[in-house]
Amino acid sequence: MAESMAPLEEVEAQLTRISHCIAEAVAAVCSDPGASPVLRAVFEELLRKSEATLNCVECQRLCCFRARVIELEQAADSARAAAIADEGAGEQTQERILAAHDALRDLKEVAQRGLRCCEALGACQRS
Repeated sequence: MAESMAPLEEVEAQLTRISHCIAEAVAAVCSDPGASPVLRAVFEELLRKSEATLNCVECQRLCCFRARVIELEQAADSARAAAIADEGAGEQTQERILAAHDALRDLKEVAQRGLRCCEALGACQRS
């Protein structure tokens, strides 16, 4: 049975969706007067890591992609912890933050499926 999307395309689509969720969380944090500057900085860093991860997929630099996914997951966990600790962040901000974190849950499975396919074809390219 053929999938409707190639594994690498599926990874890219998932990362694009995640980057969008993270960008929404950053916008919510930046517009929330109760959110701390530290929370803003943590989420801006999460967005940078998300964009860097997406760039690895777009350029098919799959060797760096694994490391980027790990960094992105760690940054998302840190961002979630920072959001929980920031008592000044509003409810809508908290919801956007949790949505961004939750968007990463399926990434690992999708990414692993895409990487296995590409590695089998010998597509690993170093930047």
